[in-house]
Amino acid sequence: MKVLIADDDVYTREGLVEAIEWKRLGIQEIFQAEDGSQALQMAAAHRPEIVITDVRMPKLNGIEFAERLSAVCPDSKLLFISGYMEVAYMKSAIRLAAVDYVEKPIKLREMEMAIGRTIGYVRERREREILWNQKVDIDRRKLAIALRTGGHRQDEIREMCENAGFPADTSYISIIISGWEGNIVEPSIALQNDWGAYGGSALTEQLDQQRQLLLIPLRSRNERGRVLHLAEQLCGRKSGVRIGVGSVVSDLQEVPRSFQESVLALEAGFYRPESIIVKFNPNLFGQHTVTGDAYLEFHHCLKHKPQELAAWMESYCDWLLAGPYMLKEGIISLFTSFAHAMLNEKNGVLLRTGGKVYQIRDTESHLNQCQTMQEVKEYILGMCLAYQEEVKETSIYSSVIRAVMTYISAHCSHPDLDVREIADHVYLSTAHLGVLFKQETGTTIKQYVNDYRLELAKRLVAGELFKMADISKMCGYASPGYFAKVFKSSTGLTPVEYRKQRSG
Repeated sequence: MKVLIADDDVYTREGLVEAIEWKRLGIQEIFQAEDGSQALQMAAAHRPEIVITDVRMPKLNGIEFAERLSAVCPDSKLLFISGYMEVAYMKSAIRLAAVDYVEKPIKLREMEMAIGRTIGYVRERREREILWNQKVDIDRRKLAIALRTGGHRQDEIREMCENAGFPADTSYISIIISGWEGNIVEPSIALQNDWGAYGGSALTEQLDQQRQLLLIPLRSRNERGRVLHLAEQLCGRKSGVRIGVGSVVSDLQEVPRSFQESVLALEAGFYRPESIIVKFNPNLFGQHTVTGDAYLEFHHCLKHKPQELAAWMESYCDWLLAGPYMLKEGIISLFTSFAHAMLNEKNGVLLRTGGKVYQIRDTESHLNQCQTMQEVKEYILGMCLAYQEEVKETSIYSSVIRAVMTYISAHCSHPDLDVREIADHVYLSTAHLGVLFKQETGTTIKQYVNDYRLELAKRLVAGELFKMADISKMCGYASPGYFAKVFKSSTGLTPVEYRKQRSG
């Protein structure tokens, strides 16, 4: 706390500063003024919680000073000191809500008790203000949720507005502020300062770590332009922020619609990352569900025209980017299913030239982290190209041998994979299949399985994404120890040494 002592008698001021144990009372700073005018200036500059003032001072007497102090520093509490006990001064002091009155000559014990009472009053007032502010904050949060979700009776909403100090008969606009590229939105108190006159009246709700809702009351529908201007200024000051803006509505019951529009506007930023502020447009989103045709076309291409897969995927992504848009949640679900379909054909792992590894357990997580549709497109096209590369490697062989190779890639994680199982899959005897396979590839099926496992292991080890024990399982080795033995026998290095060499 801070104290200002205003008295034209320097001995009185200095005596109080020296004689009273201010720190024990919780006072950290003490200021002194020799007349009422100086005291008023110092109060405006330092905003002390307690002002001890003499009633009789030059320039401004204590009562005049106190009257002006209430306008400059309304939270300061007064403690009068004087040797004059006129009734008029006492009445003025009471009218100005002075906490106490101490007579001169000052008795130290009496002054300490008066200061203690004043401090107690200030602390009690602070506690009441904190509790009141907490109640109002809770009421405003409840109101924000009620207006966002809808479904409440009009009389209930009006009562909640009254409790929260929120206007019930005006226009409203919903705005969602979102952090993107990994940014977290600041707490609402910090953001309110960015909205000028609207900040104090706006309702705020933290929807999640990256999204904050502002429900702003407007005096008229024409103020939307002013709000958008403030939004532009905010984006200019704070990088990594995107804003979705709903329509202006003229009734509390319509606020849920404005909120949903701001959500959709924000979703459009997924497709239009260059747009920092997106205003709702009813034509933005028209395709909220995926038709079965997309799945059928993809699976047909995957099975029968794999070399056209990347071209089909690029065309489909461009069609989605052209709009009307699909919600991000639907996009992630759709493309996760595409990714899993490719990976399920290839033992849950796709390897692309250059060391890029795609694995089934990480695909959905990676797609969820994509901030834009363009990132989704780039990721899924990489998978399509990796799939095409693997298909191309086997395209020179007959359909039977390609089926065998596909089966091996899909089941190489099974340690007990053998020739009989593979032969049964293509409806041939082991002997007949062995002859065909040797004729076309120049190697035996058993050797091909061993070579495939080892090559897969080498690429996974070099990729630095997986633990050695996991790679051992993924490649179908009976144990990590056996895997390490086979790996070193082939490369001359342990898996760990091989990884270090490649990363170096």
